[in-house]
Amino acid sequence: MIRLVAAGAAGQVENWVIAFHKTTESRWVRWLACGRYKHVSAFGYIRDLDAWIFFDWRYSTVDITAAHGTEATRLLNFYTADADLLGMAPRKVSRGLRVGFWCVPAIRQLVGIRGSALRPDALWRDCLRQGAEIVHESAGPTRDPGRSDAAAGAAAGAE
Repeated sequence: MIRLVAAGAAGQVENWVIAFHKTTESRWVRWLACGRYKHVSAFGYIRDLDAWIFFDWRYSTVDITAAHGTEATRLLNFYTADADLLGMAPRKVSRGLRVGFWCVPAIRQLVGIRGSALRPDALWRDCLRQGAEIVHESAGPTRDPGRSDAAAGAAAGAE
């Protein structure tokens, strides 16, 4: 399991927000992730550090970013712009073989989701079966990329 713990700090993310994105820049990924969701990332707040941690496993890189204040607000808006959101506390689970180096297995390991989901849509279902709560879900296939209610509420806690 991937743990995000700052050196010298006792704080960890208590609850992850898992962002299921409906768009991606990669035509190849759009084709492979043939479902409603095309990408998945996660972010969470560390109270002891007064900072948000953003975890985004992309095709060519892994982005792990810590931010607070206006930079956190900017990133919250970015990560929620085209996404449905689930909230879930990290879980400790024993694992066997870890397969894959893309966003779905990475988020599954980060949060501690049991299952064999390989695509974001299947991960969404696995998360809900294992206790995740819907933070935001749009009605249609896409939504206005303006500031989401979840981002506004999350940003208020970051400032």
